[in-house]
Amino acid sequence: MLAMTLLTLLSWALAATTAQAATQTISKTFGPIKIGGYEVRQENSIGVPTPGVDGYITDMRVNVVDKRGKPLPISRVMLHHVVFLNAGSPARPRTDKTCSQFTLWDSRSRLPALAERFYAAGEERAEMRLPAGYGYPVARDDTWFLVWMLMNHRQLPDQAYIKYDMTVETADPLQEVTPYWLDVNNCLVDPIYNIPGGGRPGALDRRSAEWTIPTAGRLVAGTGHVHGGGRDLTVTEPTCGDREIARFQPTWGQATHPFYNVRPILHEPGPINVTAMTSPTGVPLAANSKLRLTSTYDGVLPHTRVMGISVVYVAPDPTVTEPCGALPLDVSYSGRPPGRPTPPRFTVPLTGIDPDSGRAITIQAPPGRRVALRSGATVKIKGFNFSKRNIVLRRGSRLRWDFDDDGTIHNVTLASGPIGFGSENLDRGSFTQRFSKAGTYRIFCALHPVAMTESVVVR
Repeated sequence: MLAMTLLTLLSWALAATTAQAATQTISKTFGPIKIGGYEVRQENSIGVPTPGVDGYITDMRVNVVDKRGKPLPISRVMLHHVVFLNAGSPARPRTDKTCSQFTLWDSRSRLPALAERFYAAGEERAEMRLPAGYGYPVARDDTWFLVWMLMNHRQLPDQAYIKYDMTVETADPLQEVTPYWLDVNNCLVDPIYNIPGGGRPGALDRRSAEWTIPTAGRLVAGTGHVHGGGRDLTVTEPTCGDREIARFQPTWGQATHPFYNVRPILHEPGPINVTAMTSPTGVPLAANSKLRLTSTYDGVLPHTRVMGISVVYVAPDPTVTEPCGALPLDVSYSGRPPGRPTPPRFTVPLTGIDPDSGRAITIQAPPGRRVALRSGATVKIKGFNFSKRNIVLRRGSRLRWDFDDDGTIHNVTLASGPIGFGSENLDRGSFTQRFSKAGTYRIFCALHPVAMTESVVVR
C-alpha cells in the first residue's frame, strides 16, 4: 500500500513537472547592432533567432539592451520601431495576410510578401498578449526577419541588441490565431504619412483603410501603434453600420518624461503606452467580412512621418456564419499608465554640430548665407548635404529637391513650420513642395537629422 501511494505521488509530481515545462519563457537577442554617433539606423535583417521549438507563442515583448542584457536608456539608444516577420517552415510556409508585396526602404524596390508580419513595437513597447487557450503557432525550423529603426542620442558610436522574450506553450495544442496587419499606408517597409496641420482648434486628421478577412473566425486580441500627435486608432466593421469593435488609445508622458528631455531631439516623441485589447470569446467575423482601421491625429499642428498601425489576431472558427453577429461581453483593455491622455504640443528643433566640441546643439538655421530663389528652383541632395541650406521664397512658390547621393537614401522632412510635409525615402528621383503659407520652415533629413538641415523662409 505504501509503495502504491509513493508511486502515485511520484506520477503526480512528474505530471506537474511536465506541465510546468510545457510553458516556457524563451529569450532571444539579435545583434550586436553598431550605430554611429547621432545616427538613425534602419535595416531589414535576415536569419533572426527564433524560439527554436514547436509550439505556440502566447505572449511576446521586446526591448533594446547592452551586451549584458541590461536595458539601454533612451539617452543612449532609442527603439523607434521593430517589426517581426515569420516566413514559416518548409512544411508550413507563411505569407502576409494583407499584402502581396512589400515596398522597401528606397520607396521603389519591391519584394513578394513571403513572410507574415506577426508582432511589432515602438517607443510605447507594445506587447503581444493573447487570451488563455490561444496561441500564435511556431515551428523549430521557422525563418524570421526583422525590420527595425534605432536612434543613437550620443556623440560616440554605440552598440545595442534587440532582445525579445516569449512565453511559449510546447505541449498541449492551443487554438491558433492568424495575425492581420492593418495599416492606413500598408505594404511599405516605412509606412509613414504626413499631417499638414493648420486646422482650427480641435481639428482632427483621419485616415482610413479597409481589408477583407477571407475566412470565418473570431478576433480575440489586438494592439496599436501611433506617433507624435496621435489621438486613437479604431477598428470598425463597415458592412455592419461601421460598428466599433476595438479602440486603441495612447498615453503621453508628462513634461518630465525622458522622451521630452533627451538630447538631441531627432523626431516628435511618441506615446509611452497604447492600450491592447483581448476577448476570450472573440468578435465574430463571418467569411469575407471587412475591417476598417481609422487613424486619428491632431489636425491643428503639423505632424510628419507618422504611422497608423494595428495588429489584430483572429482565431479561425467555421461556425461563425452570421454577418454582424452579437459582440462579446468580455472585451477588455490593458490599463493606461499615469500620463497625459491627449498629445501635447511639441516643437521639433533643428540640430547641428558645434564646431568646437563636435556635440549636437539646437540651431535656428544651418550655417551659410540665405539666398532668394524663384518658384521651381532646385536643391540638390548630394554628399549628405542640401546644396542650398538657407532659402527665401515668395508665398505660393514651389521648391524641388533632386536626390543623387551615390545610392544613399535620404528624405526631406519638416521639423517645424506652418505646414507639415515629408518626402518618401529616396536614393534617386525628386520631390516637390508648394509653400502656400508664409513663415519659417525648418527642414531635415529624418534619416540624418543632425548632418542634413535646411531653412526656408516664405514671405
